[in-house]
Amino acid sequence: MGKSYVLRQFLKMAVQAVALPFVYRINCRQKMEDRLVVFADAHHTELPVSMLELHLAVESAGYRTEDFIVDFQKMGFLRLAFVMARFMKLYAKAHYVVLCDNFLPVASCRKNPRTKVIQLWHAGGILKKYAYDTPDDIPSYYKGNVFANYDLITTSAAICNPVYRRAMRQPDGVVAELGVSRTDCYFKESYVTSCQEKFRQRHPEAQGKKTVLYAPTFRGKANAPRRVDTDMLHLLERQLGEGWHVLLKAHPHADAKCRQSTTDLAAEELFPVIDCLITDYSSTLFDYSIQKKPLVLYVPDLEEFMETRGSYIDFEEIPAVTVREKEELGRAVEEACASFDPWEMDKFYRTYMGRCDGHATERILEWMRQGEATN
Repeated sequence: MGKSYVLRQFLKMAVQAVALPFVYRINCRQKMEDRLVVFADAHHTELPVSMLELHLAVESAGYRTEDFIVDFQKMGFLRLAFVMARFMKLYAKAHYVVLCDNFLPVASCRKNPRTKVIQLWHAGGILKKYAYDTPDDIPSYYKGNVFANYDLITTSAAICNPVYRRAMRQPDGVVAELGVSRTDCYFKESYVTSCQEKFRQRHPEAQGKKTVLYAPTFRGKANAPRRVDTDMLHLLERQLGEGWHVLLKAHPHADAKCRQSTTDLAAEELFPVIDCLITDYSSTLFDYSIQKKPLVLYVPDLEEFMETRGSYIDFEEIPAVTVREKEELGRAVEEACASFDPWEMDKFYRTYMGRCDGHATERILEWMRQGEATN
């Protein structure tokens, strides 16, 4: 870890501990807007997929929305401090703040209890350890809880709740299995049809073939992601032959630096279309389980992963063909398709994604309305 990185982190902590709370207190003098919903994210330049369904729903329900979508990694320190101060002004007057990832300004001060912070999170299920359950995610020198001030954290199933409470250091009553709002789209016929049409337009070369997607998890550091082994993809193409079309969808954070993906479609748009998914430790496998299709886990570094990061569930529990060597990938894809058991995948889905049933966004809206009724 470089000295410049550590220095930047300490400067950020100073701003969060002193400057941002001051800006918030000054702006708390203004009147709260009872129908204002702020969607905030520090990792994108446009509204993340995880927020789209709820964003549309609250607007349809008559709320006023403001989007605070920026990429902190692309900003110098002074610009970053200015932008975070601008968020604190919004924070002070918002009735709701909606997040889908870490967002430190929310945790920087003691907030008005009337302002409700909703964390949608960007992943379903529970696979690799994260947040306070692993030393890799949050620096040991960081003071305070980066997940402070949350009023609701939504999960995909009740089995996930204890993990979320512990990993994010949450009190009872904050974590609730309302479902993952993002996944509602998979249950809309119009969305599936749109995905099919987009795929035909973007990948005419895939027509008449089966499609396998490789979507690995993020590896490396945020400012230096590890590149995907594209030689493995070429080998897989040769193994599967002309009847298959092979696609790569790198993690968005990695793609922003390396640009290796062979499609501009989002993973969420590809899941309804593809015939098989290859992944590793990515939570995308939980979203994909909704589709009830064959799955391959390519985990050449499983022992290293378990020692350094660790998982919440046994990999044997995942209804997938697991492979360690890239020379075996073609065989694994064919085996996964030939031996696929939809009942086993449905059981896995119901265990870890059971509240992702097309009605998660409705339940979140109902939570908001119930809170307003009691105020």
